Amino acid sequence: MLTTAEPWKTPAGNYEIQYKTRHAAFTEDGIRWYIPNFLSFYQRPGATGTIGFHQVPWDEKTKKLAQPIYTLGLPGYSSHGCARLAPKDSEALYHFAHEGTKVKVR
Repeated sequence: MLTTAEPWKTPAGNYEIQYKTRHAAFTEDGIRWYIPNFLSFYQRPGATGTIGFHQVPWDEKTKKLAQPIYTLGLPGYSSHGCARLAPKDSEALYHFAHEGTKVKVR
């Protein structure tokens, strides 16, 4: 899993999965990012998107990953507060968790 960094640090606390979707996406700097297996657990005040668990995003146009899978958990890559997962891990979590599943962020 990827730990996030300032200014996008994931807020510590107790949450619940609010919703999950197989196919999420967002656009940043003209790039449309596809986000598989998204499980939302927190809405940052004033933000348009939510924070959750998901597979490493990839560019819908070029199919390039936002970061190489082997770099998950290493310094130098950060999300906007979400926890990025390897494909097999995001798939397992997507099948395991449901709306209401407890989430603890430390």
